Amino acid sequence: MQLHRSDSNERTLPLISSPPHYTPETFRPGYASAHSRARIVTVLLTASAVLSLGSILLSALQFVFPKLAFAEEEINEPELLVFGLLLLGVGLIQIAVYIATIVVFLMWLYRSYENLPSFGVHRNSIQYSSGWAVGSFFIPFVNLIIPYRAVKELWSKSVPNRLEMFSEPEPPGFFPLWWAAWLLSNFANNVYMRLAWNEQLNPEVDATLGMLTGMLDIVSAVLAIMVVRAIDKQQEVSASLVTRGSMSPSIPPPPNFGPA
Repeated sequence: MQLHRSDSNERTLPLISSPPHYTPETFRPGYASAHSRARIVTVLLTASAVLSLGSILLSALQFVFPKLAFAEEEINEPELLVFGLLLLGVGLIQIAVYIATIVVFLMWLYRSYENLPSFGVHRNSIQYSSGWAVGSFFIPFVNLIIPYRAVKELWSKSVPNRLEMFSEPEPPGFFPLWWAAWLLSNFANNVYMRLAWNEQLNPEVDATLGMLTGMLDIVSAVLAIMVVRAIDKQQEVSASLVTRGSMSPSIPPPPNFGPA
């Protein structure tokens, strides 16, 4: 018996459009604001600048009142004792604030880097990972260059609507100034502490170096505040765009069946 194909079988099957293509960045991770950490860093940097100003004033007093500049003299007068306690107290508070600032700054840096994929940044286009951006501060010689590059990349990739730009945006001019001031401040403080610890400074030189390092600390803190605020502002604006959906992918449409 011969079989015949029905007319329905001779018709072409419905055409199904190819499924939409999704990249790993299509479903972006949620944004976790680092604004609170940025505010804490700003407060700590402000406190550090105020303490540095107090240290400068204490160092200046040694020129106004030479009697206070005791190096090898026995502390047997009330004013010398009070002055010595002030120097010690300010120094200890400065160390505590410095450590707290470093810890919170690195926490803010890590969280801010983790937010980049939320702004549509491909992970393979991010040169430094969150861990590497933080860890580079503790590696000798590497910490002279890589931390600044990481912070620079963080700013440029946090710019709102950066994907619509033809080239990578450059950070403001105070970014390299901040890094130069940071390096100079750390170098000057290390030299000053080594010389003072070995008692290789006379009172006049000690006071002068104390004032210079204090000034560098203030400049470094002010510029660091500007850097943190600039990056935080960029990320807050970009996050608002994500919230409004202008940077979020839309729900994929159902499959489109072609004509019979």
